[in-house]
Amino acid sequence: MKLRRIYLYLLLLFFITIGFAHNYHGAAIAMSNQNNWKGWVVTIDTGLVLHTPNSGVTWISQSFLTSRYFFDVFFLDSLQGWIGTDQGFIYYTDDGGDYWSTQVMGLAKHAARIFFIDEDYGWAACGGAIVGQTIDGGATWAQLFLQYPPFHLDTVDLYGIHFINRLKGWFCAGRYPEYIESIPGVGDTWFTRGQGYIAVSNDGGDTWQLQKRDTVYDYFDLRFKDLSNGYVVGGNDRTNAGIIFKTTTGGQSWQSVTNIPSQAKILRAVEWVGNHLWAVGRNGTIIHSSNNGSTWSTQQSNVDTTLFDVDFCDTLHGLVSGNGCVLYTNNGGDTWQTANIEGIQEININLLSNSKFKISAFPNPFHFHVTLQKPVEHTLKIYSVVGNLIRVFNSGTSTVTWDGKDNYGRFVPAGVYFATIRTKKNLSVIPIIYQK
Repeated sequence: MKLRRIYLYLLLLFFITIGFAHNYHGAAIAMSNQNNWKGWVVTIDTGLVLHTPNSGVTWISQSFLTSRYFFDVFFLDSLQGWIGTDQGFIYYTDDGGDYWSTQVMGLAKHAARIFFIDEDYGWAACGGAIVGQTIDGGATWAQLFLQYPPFHLDTVDLYGIHFINRLKGWFCAGRYPEYIESIPGVGDTWFTRGQGYIAVSNDGGDTWQLQKRDTVYDYFDLRFKDLSNGYVVGGNDRTNAGIIFKTTTGGQSWQSVTNIPSQAKILRAVEWVGNHLWAVGRNGTIIHSSNNGSTWSTQQSNVDTTLFDVDFCDTLHGLVSGNGCVLYTNNGGDTWQTANIEGIQEININLLSNSKFKISAFPNPFHFHVTLQKPVEHTLKIYSVVGNLIRVFNSGTSTVTWDGKDNYGRFVPAGVYFATIRTKKNLSVIPIIYQK
């Protein structure tokens, strides 16, 4: 009963906190038809997914049961989307967010930015200077590294990643300030020195070459228009000033952009659509260029908080996520409106499954055996909490019974286990509590 009480307590805690999510960290939009666009935002403090089906006018919850915190959301179109979270979990949907499933667990300490060039090739900028790479739509993910990083991997995180085609892409790194206790020989410290660097890949992310390093600024996002022209944004933690660097040589050389508005604070994200660029950051900063970055001007956000992400599906319709707010525009940012998202507490829990891809377990918790229902065509596997494979039930039947034994007929310890089924792009998971 103790395990059950703990499990129910965690569920209750999830329900309570879901209504108080305020730190919207990732944003994505996609055109659904010529007269409307769909948008999504995710939170980094409680794991909330909100969706607008009508250009930002109204919002609903598409949340699912998880203890993860969400860093970023990316949609390739109005149906296919991915969420990057803490501990390197990546979730996937192919129906616009009605149902989400797990693609990978433990890729890195977090997945800060997700980018897909098409339905197969995608990358994740992760903590600890790790790049996640998939070439099969997320069915498998690989961990990739810069061969000779300019800083120790514990002192930098990757924040931005962008590919112009399946082979050519860039990432940028920095370190958002955080408190680190009792570093040997150093003592307590804040990461307030510049940790920025930029690297390029010419082989789809398999290998990376350093292009620029910085000991003054941190870099948080970057975008390229073509093989030559790109921008990286970031800032100085000591002065709070925002910075932009530009390249016209594919990153071989970078020049500081000096004509950005002086009130622009540390910039966290940048977007490039057509000839238009937008960058957002601290203190409600939104700056815009309509001529590929030749000149920049301020757009009024009417908020004074950190804006973490910006996304546009065309030159008119855009979405910004920030600490305590979500903003949307239908005129390219000439005016930004605040989304009515306060008080949304609806929760759509599907345990990472939909009706066509579902596992059920009864009784759960169990003492002697648990009956598991699954799709006939899928193999079901049971794992321990540390990822060890415990038991395999092959396809061919929709009902299986687990008696707490492993594949060798030995009883396993009491505790929490995970029943899983996998397809090419989905990993459905439910927890099972075994009591003796």
